[in-house]
Amino acid sequence: MCRWSPRSRSSRRCIRSAAMAECLGLLARFPAPQPLVDAAACAWGLGYRRLDAFAPFALEALEPVLAVDAKRVGRMACLGAGLGVVLALVMQLGSVWAYPLNIGGRPLVALPSFAVVTFLFAVVFAATAAVLTLLLCSRLPRLHHPLFGVEGFEAASDDGFFLFIDARDPLFDAHQTHAWLAERAQSVQEVAP
Repeated sequence: MCRWSPRSRSSRRCIRSAAMAECLGLLARFPAPQPLVDAAACAWGLGYRRLDAFAPFALEALEPVLAVDAKRVGRMACLGAGLGVVLALVMQLGSVWAYPLNIGGRPLVALPSFAVVTFLFAVVFAATAAVLTLLLCSRLPRLHHPLFGVEGFEAASDDGFFLFIDARDPLFDAHQTHAWLAERAQSVQEVAP
């Protein structure tokens, strides 16, 4: 069940003990994917917005909870392809205008002759935009993250399911959030910087 204690909203904000002053957040480990999805949905419903989930495989049920925009990469690839087409046409038209060569009585601006280069530019720009957007959305490349130092977190790529609640979340209260997570998770750990 998704519950919160009846404290006022203002009294929940940023109440931390001296021990939690250096805490970046709380990391909870779950035994299976469904409890992770349920806890993330419940946390989102309670008002937590700075959440992140880690699992060894994609969990589509987490996309609406974590506000994942699944179409962002496709949209950016289309924009990249459009930019590639425009750039290729401008480049070829500029070349024809700067160096007009009338060979065999053909027109200077012959779009069929521009097709191959235009297509290649569209493909290269779309692929580049898709890869860069994927890396940026995944917050990669990131060589170090404080979660890497948490004991047992390496299981996130094997058989572990984790939910991280950031201490910068407006609703984060160290003790209350820890107690709330402890009711649902196998274990809860503080993440040190």
